[in-house]
Amino acid sequence: MDGEVPVVATGLESSTVETAYSRSRERTPASPENGSPNTSINYLACNVNGYLQGDAYAGNVAYVLADMMNVTPNAGYDYYTHSPSSTAVCYGHATCSLALSYNDCADCLTAARSTVLAGCPSSIGASVEMVDCTIRYENYFF
Repeated sequence: MDGEVPVVATGLESSTVETAYSRSRERTPASPENGSPNTSINYLACNVNGYLQGDAYAGNVAYVLADMMNVTPNAGYDYYTHSPSSTAVCYGHATCSLALSYNDCADCLTAARSTVLAGCPSSIGASVEMVDCTIRYENYFF
């Protein structure tokens, strides 16, 4: 995160830890000239409540993240989903900048998924906003 200064915001929802990133450089969305999505992080939030690996919710998070990565580039770059299970339901939303190609959208969402999994391990909810895409998942409908 070269050139970025993390800013921790508190006092939001009591169950959310939120980190915003302010950049000292201009946003540079993907373009044919630079040929890749801009995955600089604007915002990362993690629910402080967690789940155990191997429980039903863990499988539902994995399903929702994979579904968002696979479908969003084909669904107008704005996709809502939820896990098919009726127990421990996980809800998700993903977006990509309309300036991105199909492959760049998929690449950006892959980076966003990696960011939430690394930055919010086993969190029941997480949200990352990158310059060119976003991913959010929660244990409640939003």
